[in-house]
Amino acid sequence: MYKKLLSETVIYGIGSILPRLINFILVPLYINQIDPAEFSQFAQLYSLVAFVNIVLTCGFETAYFRFSADQNLSGKVFHTSFWFVAVNALTFLIGMYIFNIPLAKLFNYVDHPEYLIWFAWIALFDAICMVPFAYLRFTNRPIKYSAVRIIQSIFHTVLVLIFFFWIPAGFLEKIGLTEKVAYPFFANVLASFFGVLLLIPILKQVRFYFNWELFRKMFHYGYPVMFAGLAFAINENLDNLLLREMIDEAEAGAYAGCYKIATLMILMVTAYRMGVEPFFFKKANDIDAKKTYADVMLYFVIFCGFSVVVLLGNLSWIKRLIVTDQDYWVAIQIVPIIVIANFFFGIYYNLSTWYKVTDKTYVGTIVSWVGAGLTILLNLVLIPLIGFMASAWATLIAYGTMMVISYFWGQKTYKIPYKSRKILFYMVLSVGLGLVAYTVLDNNFWVGNLCVMIYLALAIFIEKSSLKLEAKKVE
Repeated sequence: MYKKLLSETVIYGIGSILPRLINFILVPLYINQIDPAEFSQFAQLYSLVAFVNIVLTCGFETAYFRFSADQNLSGKVFHTSFWFVAVNALTFLIGMYIFNIPLAKLFNYVDHPEYLIWFAWIALFDAICMVPFAYLRFTNRPIKYSAVRIIQSIFHTVLVLIFFFWIPAGFLEKIGLTEKVAYPFFANVLASFFGVLLLIPILKQVRFYFNWELFRKMFHYGYPVMFAGLAFAINENLDNLLLREMIDEAEAGAYAGCYKIATLMILMVTAYRMGVEPFFFKKANDIDAKKTYADVMLYFVIFCGFSVVVLLGNLSWIKRLIVTDQDYWVAIQIVPIIVIANFFFGIYYNLSTWYKVTDKTYVGTIVSWVGAGLTILLNLVLIPLIGFMASAWATLIAYGTMMVISYFWGQKTYKIPYKSRKILFYMVLSVGLGLVAYTVLDNNFWVGNLCVMIYLALAIFIEKSSLKLEAKKVE
């Protein structure tokens, strides 16, 4: 069982991480070709896309997993979900064409209102792909899911390279690509459409069928997830939305560039999330479900703790690999904070299991909005005082608070036998060693990797001892 979960998580990880790692290869290109001020535009636009995608899908991805568990409903869920999301996205696209100029003035894109049209098309294509991707995940087809993601990403990367190095700049200006920051963005529009083409075999299964009674149930289940998703988007993206307006654009761009390093941790949590969410729902009715959830949490913390030490212990050379322009390094101090913050988010995601499998999704909405409230408050209050560091600290505090609230609330309502002391030990050990490697020892390569070996040795020793003790109890 755990072996299957691990293998599927690895495959989903490849599908989620490899495309973004391919994009990481392009980060030095972006940083060399695009100045920090323009890069802040790039980051802000993708932050807007994140918010829009959450509203357009309205929590129906999670609702799809929940209601498809009933095999008698799986086909109805597929068709109903697709048409709701598709019509939602098409309505948004039409609205963007109608209100393009007023929105361009509102978001400070008067010189390039076409950017907003492009991001509306990206949102439409991504929304159309949502249900087919959910279908692949639920039917345990991680290889096909990952293949589509990877091919789509390679297509996007090739387009970006063609725009930068092959097509003459004069021709690109004639078709509306007057700034280099537009190249990757417009390439994303074409790549998103290409993703739709790749999913045609699944889209062919869609029928003109819509079940209103099922839709109401799914909407009732999904909209709290949407609000929770909006709160998550605030925690993840409010920084890029606000910093461009509240501080120097170059500093905002530097923040966005250095954030790319911390994204390595985010990618790992995302890959885990994609593999584990369907697994949690399928295990919900098993007798040993709670023990399974507890074991998965422990393994997650051990592995993520290892990743924290590896990232922070090797930041000295990772930053040179990803962020090649030293003008961006003014924001490098945000990386340890964001890495630890996303470690906390991964733990929170595990803790959120109890309210999802018991259909109490409103709990996620409440907890997430507590975090979002902290993010909004701390950003607005502290950005004028300490600049972009406010956004990093706000993310850490928000996720840490969400993690703690979810743990205590969950243990009162749906008690899971977590090995809390051991989990806390690994959290303190990984964060402590990571910070020692980064700060106290000046991010020395050899000392950083010594900290990695210390963590790994302790984890192997402790878990070997635990397994022996459990084996003796069984005997």
